[in-house]
Amino acid sequence: MGLEMINCCGFSLKHGTIIIGVVQSIFSFMFLVLAAAYAEHPNELIDISDISVGPSLTALRIALSIIAIVSALECVFSILLIFGAETNRPKLLLPWLISNPVVLLAYILLTLMAIIHHTRSALFIIGHLTLGFFATFIASFKFLCVWSFYKHLKSLNF
Repeated sequence: MGLEMINCCGFSLKHGTIIIGVVQSIFSFMFLVLAAAYAEHPNELIDISDISVGPSLTALRIALSIIAIVSALECVFSILLIFGAETNRPKLLLPWLISNPVVLLAYILLTLMAIIHHTRSALFIIGHLTLGFFATFIASFKFLCVWSFYKHLKSLNF
């Protein structure tokens, strides 16, 4: 039978999926705007009084541009998720179902890289592990809700 849910936090799978899509589209849009704004002016994020910061400024600009692009895609996929859930079209849920595990895996790998890079600070490691655990738990729960709704729609031959 697998991991199938009957409801999502007290809501039906359909309404839970729509709520997930709305919340994620709002957060994705906020990250898009912030990352794009800081990619244009990265000196607002770090102090550039030191000349040796120059090369890292370019790396920061590239990283913020990548975050803006991924956020834009996630916003589009979240809107497709909302529309697909509202109209009972499981194929519109697939971009979200494919992209979110990829983004979660990238997040986990980057968190592990940050922990390895900053092995001297125990507080940093504990904070990243705690935040990473909660982010992974929430993302997995969201994925399980949407996946259950997708399987439900497929079982109804939509």
